[in-house]
This record gives sequence, C-alpha cells and structure tokens, in this order.
Amino acid sequence: MKKILVIVIMLITVTSISAETQIQKPILVISPTTGIFSGIRVGFGVANIHENHVWEMTLNYKNELYSHVAGPKITFTPFNSFFFDSIFLQANRFWNPERENSYLILKIGGFLCPPFSFATDSSTNSHEEVKVIPLVTIGYGYSFNVMDKYYFRPSIDTGLQSNIINVGMAITF
Repeated sequence: MKKILVIVIMLITVTSISAETQIQKPILVISPTTGIFSGIRVGFGVANIHENHVWEMTLNYKNELYSHVAGPKITFTPFNSFFFDSIFLQANRFWNPERENSYLILKIGGFLCPPFSFATDSSTNSHEEVKVIPLVTIGYGYSFNVMDKYYFRPSIDTGLQSNIINVGMAITF
C-alpha cells in the first residue's frame, strides 16, 4: 500500500510541475548497469521544454543485485546475493532545449533494503523485515543525441542511496 501511495504522490508532483511548460514530450528511460551492482532501471515521464531550458521528470524503478561476502558458518558459500528495489522521481535540468551537453540530476524517493548478515555474524536474521530507506541524490550527466529523439547519457550522482556513488549509462527515447 505504501508503494502505491508513493507512486501516486510522485505522479501528482510530475503533473503539477509540468503545468507551466511550452511543450511536453513523453519519454522512456532504460539504464542497464554492470559491475559491483548489476541491475536495470526503467523510467517513464515527460520532458517539459521551455524556451531556453528543459526539465525532464521521470518516475523510475531500479532493481540492483547486491552480492556480499558471507562466512562459511552462515551459508556454506562465499557469497550471498540480495536485490535492492528503488522507486524514485528523477529530475534532469538541461540548459538548452535540444537536451544535449551537460545536465543536473536530482533524485528523491526510497529503496527497499532486505535483511542480510555479514561474514562476521554467526547466523542469518531471516525474521527481520525489509526496511524502506529514503533516497536523495544530486549529480551530473552529459547527453549525446545519437539519433532523432534517442539520447545516450553517462552520469554520476551521489547521496543517500543503495550504493552511495552511482555511475550509470542511460538510453532515453
């Protein structure tokens, strides 16, 4: 129920912010990630195009696989894996109507932290509940127009999130 309430609030925020724009275009974002945290981010929203700048507002769902070292007394395997699910509103601020070059990233939402034990623990805590932790970040990105209405966007952001510093590559339609 809490997830649904958060999504409704984010959708209302997106529509109220976008009421004063000159042009609105729907957008879709796909961002696969690999490395320490492997996963995928999918988002949808609107690009609010003004005369000399653009605000892109997207509602995103991100699923990350997080592996950590586990001691043999816990699971008899060297690694355990868990998933972090994030739901957040991302605002990208461009300084030109073409949505190219550098842009500012702001994120707000939450992520679900599953219960897990580290290698120093003597047992797993399976009775613990999943915790909802706030997600708030700020970052920087660069946008390349690959084809008509297709953008490739490397970015970096930092703040309160599942992996403190996030480096991503997004494809925006």
